[in-house]
Amino acid sequence: MKFPILSSLLILVIGSIMGGMHQQRLASLRADHQELVTRASSLGIPLDSTEDQRETKRQREDTTHAARAMTAELISLAKEMERKQSPSGDLDEPSNERAMDLMNRLMELDASQLKLVVSGLRDDRSLDAKSRGNMIGFAILMLGEDHPSTALGLYAETKDLLSDGLIGQQVVVSSLRAWAKDSPLAALEWVRANEESQPEVANEEAKRTILAETALTNPKLAFKLLGEMKLDDPSAAIGELAESGKTPEQRTAILAAMREHLATLPDGEQRDEILQDSLESMGRNLSGEDFDTVKSWITRSNLTSEESARFAAGLSYFNTKQDTGRWIEWMSTNLPENDAKECADNLIGQWTQQDYLAAGKWLAAAPDGPGKIASVATYAETVAEYEPQVAVQWALTLPEGAERKGTLENIYQNWPKSDAAAAAEFARKYGIDTEPPKEEP
Repeated sequence: MKFPILSSLLILVIGSIMGGMHQQRLASLRADHQELVTRASSLGIPLDSTEDQRETKRQREDTTHAARAMTAELISLAKEMERKQSPSGDLDEPSNERAMDLMNRLMELDASQLKLVVSGLRDDRSLDAKSRGNMIGFAILMLGEDHPSTALGLYAETKDLLSDGLIGQQVVVSSLRAWAKDSPLAALEWVRANEESQPEVANEEAKRTILAETALTNPKLAFKLLGEMKLDDPSAAIGELAESGKTPEQRTAILAAMREHLATLPDGEQRDEILQDSLESMGRNLSGEDFDTVKSWITRSNLTSEESARFAAGLSYFNTKQDTGRWIEWMSTNLPENDAKECADNLIGQWTQQDYLAAGKWLAAAPDGPGKIASVATYAETVAEYEPQVAVQWALTLPEGAERKGTLENIYQNWPKSDAAAAAEFARKYGIDTEPPKEEP
């Protein structure tokens, strides 16, 4: 499918905004600007670097003229990019540089100028509705960083041109994220006030965005709001709230707020869901932290056996990687037996699918225990799909009993279909019933 280059630009911008990248870029640009100002000052070069100096400069300019000039540039860029549309939708280097320069200069406009830009784009008929909508969305995204309530007001006035859903939804999500940093209650009030008139954006995603952003600065308030919101899918909201803690310090604050919130709830389904969804999300979203760092956090946090089991249930090979074996060993000694077996089963299964040689090497040296027994069974069942004889050797290391018998039966079920004769011989040797179960009349 071909995408207009202008749409590609907006997708690029939206992608940079999601996950906080937009805020990081803004901070980086402003830091770079300040460093240049400092260097220039040391060389005796006068520059308008402070907020007061920028304001003085703006007061000297004709605000309306500046906004019209920016509008004209945006329209010109949109037309140029549509003319240069390529089959892949990629931007050529000059257009990309021009677009990025324009984005940087848009960030320097104040709220009144950006409102004029949006108004000018809306009134211009030289672009089609989709192109105008894209550029309007582009301008409102910039405005939403520092003036989210104004941006949301402009969205309401121009949403007829943001009908493709992607840019309109991102305008709202980005603005609410910025607003929730300083005024989460005001951001939530906007959502509540617009749930009926703008259900396409004042929705569950908007509420989850507010919760996640609030959790970074005031996790206690985030859990309080969670209890007050009328959510169709509370689990998703709890997950996003917990996922917002990307560092040990942030996780600690969210954990403390969660414990305090749970203390106000009676035992029951709601309490269990919050505990499970919060801690599993923390485990599932570990990124760039090795085993020793996370283990140290667990120790400092005094996780109970129940909390540890929930946290471990969120771990996967995709965030334990080279530490997978150490995590399985930790589970064996720190979790209740059933939880240790279940969590180890999940990890070894994923590990075997991704790198069965490394998993087998670890398993050969692993100490005995419930974690190893579960790991051997799962490893054998998984590796049977491509190395059935290796799987059999591992299964036979299990003690006689139901675990061993069940593992052999699962190996037979996973035996490569291309080697039916060997599968049949294996079943005969170990007394495996190959007849399908009879249906009851």
